[in-house]
Amino acid sequence: MEEIIICIVAGILLGWFDILSYKVRLWLNRISLACLFLMLICLGAKIGCDGNLLAQIETLGKQSLILGGSTILGTMVMFYIIIKLFAGNFDAEEGKE
Repeated sequence: MEEIIICIVAGILLGWFDILSYKVRLWLNRISLACLFLMLICLGAKIGCDGNLLAQIETLGKQSLILGGSTILGTMVMFYIIIKLFAGNFDAEEGKE
């Protein structure tokens, strides 16, 4: 775990001080993207090999659909409320000019 934290801090510092050139950052971006895809493939293979998980896939799918749908709906409702609250303030600001 310490190695991971050290690597994260080193990456933050390298990005903060802009030490690496654009070409190096481009290659590091490609490498990290390839590693992310490899990790997702390994995760999918592990899930596919788990019999208990596959037996409950229908239940998990329903729960995921409900969670995702409620998240999207909640975001849309909050966005609507925030727009209505701040739209009145912006209209009042325009009238002052």
